[in-house]
Amino acid sequence: MTTATATVPAIAIDRVSKTYGATKALQDVSVSILPGQVHGLIGRNGAGKSTLLRMITGLETPDTGSLSFFGEEAPAAADAKGWQQRVACVYQRPSVFTNLTIAENLFAGRLPGSGPKISWRTMQSEAERILSEWRIDLDPRSLLSDAPIEERQMLTIAKALDAGTRIVLLDEPTVQLEGSAIRRLFDKVQELQEAGVTFVFVSHFLREVTAICDSASVLRDGKLLWSRTGDDVRSDDLVDALLAGQEQRRHRVETAAASGVTPALELRGATEKTGAFTDVNLRVAPGELVAIGGVGGSGKYSVGEAIAGLRRLGSGAVVVNGDEVASGKVKASQKAGIGFVPADRHKDGYVPQLSVAENMTMGVMDRLAPAGFFSPRKQTEMSVKLIDDVALVPPNPKLAVQGLSGGNQQKVVLARALARDPRVLVLISPTAGVDIAAKDAIYALILRALADGVAVVLISDDVEELLVSSRVLIMREGRVAAELADPTEEDIVRAIEGLE
Repeated sequence: MTTATATVPAIAIDRVSKTYGATKALQDVSVSILPGQVHGLIGRNGAGKSTLLRMITGLETPDTGSLSFFGEEAPAAADAKGWQQRVACVYQRPSVFTNLTIAENLFAGRLPGSGPKISWRTMQSEAERILSEWRIDLDPRSLLSDAPIEERQMLTIAKALDAGTRIVLLDEPTVQLEGSAIRRLFDKVQELQEAGVTFVFVSHFLREVTAICDSASVLRDGKLLWSRTGDDVRSDDLVDALLAGQEQRRHRVETAAASGVTPALELRGATEKTGAFTDVNLRVAPGELVAIGGVGGSGKYSVGEAIAGLRRLGSGAVVVNGDEVASGKVKASQKAGIGFVPADRHKDGYVPQLSVAENMTMGVMDRLAPAGFFSPRKQTEMSVKLIDDVALVPPNPKLAVQGLSGGNQQKVVLARALARDPRVLVLISPTAGVDIAAKDAIYALILRALADGVAVVLISDDVEELLVSSRVLIMREGRVAAELADPTEEDIVRAIEGLE
């Protein structure tokens, strides 16, 4: 790593604030990043990192405050080309066109030629030059879909720098990468840093921040906690900063597996077919809650999806009450008594235009039409009971789900999972994006399910949610890396980061 000596910041963020309704996403934040620095941007979910990145890329305008690049005021919001010339952002899932060639991706939006005529020969030769400079061993005529994920990220950076951009934002760039690919990415970042390119590096992996960054800023609840440079950027300080001011979750559920009882759920050496996770073993007793944590790309969500039948195992087994469940088949999982709440309720949890009753009962149509004839009366009766069970507001089965608040939409998703009276309940980030009152209501529903003997697996990257359980498994790179009993928040953070 190098330390820049230039006095004019590559990025100067001066007292910016941003409010969305009642939410203060950023409050009076000031950060200065010098040319050639790799600056870490750290914070828990909801800290304001995404909002700040969107401001730096011109996708959001601050309510107050200002931004400048190399001493010049940021372009106007409508000047898309001006922003693209200054800043590029590389996401964990690169924004590319997999159905186009590598050359076409490198020159998308700036095709060489004059007027409407494209010079394909020029594009080909320039693409070969860029690939050679970046030591990327790919044929520019091949489809990008054939390129590994790390090469796609490298190509995104290469394209931005070739177009004249000297500032690159890396937003969780290592989530989908293996160790060797991460090292190659970091080597290239440090090489470009020495050439004067400035990077903003966002990651949940604190070890990566201390390895690659020579300065860092920590955000919490939309406010800047601190900015530091050089040796002051240490793992212990970053952990302390992330934990400071956070209240311990009061919803801790003390459950333990009774001896001699057949587990409600077992994973026996489960390995996902595409390698998303490997050799996962898990036993959950009736009425027991087990949490699984880890950063993005750890494989934790894939484990939940495999239990629910959304992913196929290459080896191993999912076992419910002693019986193996057919792998990769949702109906088989449902029949075995597995209920599921997905990570993204908006995308996978409900149909917004359908009514509360229709959404709550869509997974039990066999019960509403046992002889092939659908019974609206049975649907209404079942939905009214479910509405009462989850305390839905307003308690109207005919209301379209899109008209509900976020917390009540999540209650609808939970009600659908509970409609089949499951033996096992898999919850992925069940309280994400809901207010405090809705969180309390959702935790109350989980407690009720546990009291009824349901085995619950709660999967999340939110430490607050993980603290609900007195038994937490931590996954890293597709494997269970640690199992914690009665953990504190610091225990969980350190285990996720590999700092045990």
